[in-house]
Amino acid sequence: MSDVPEWLSPLVEAVAEAMTAHNVPGPLGLRYREEEGAWEVLLYLLPVELVGGAQDGGVVSPGFELDLERVRSAFSRVDALSWNAHPADPEHDAPYVSLEGELGGRQVWLRVLAFAPEDEGPGAKIDTAGT
Repeated sequence: MSDVPEWLSPLVEAVAEAMTAHNVPGPLGLRYREEEGAWEVLLYLLPVELVGGAQDGGVVSPGFELDLERVRSAFSRVDALSWNAHPADPEHDAPYVSLEGELGGRQVWLRVLAFAPEDEGPGAKIDTAGT
């Protein structure tokens, strides 16, 4: 996380700690940008490539649970909390949980995506052959 702004690291860590992967966990992906004085932050588990066995070369999106209270507690103030099951915006086609509020004196819009954006490649390889 060396490229992540220092003020953002506690949020990334809070989300990582709030995630419980169902099967094969992948590394956490992050995108962020500042626009008009507010920060937009996207976090998601990166896809995982399966190596060996019948599904060799397959790429899967790890499923996970998210402790929303733990994520919320990283903010000094939360103005909005929502779940978008079927986004209509083509730029953000993955379902997501959204929190808007203040973090480290900055206005932040956090979205934790159900799966990584389409242009993300696998973040890890998992040996499914058991070797």
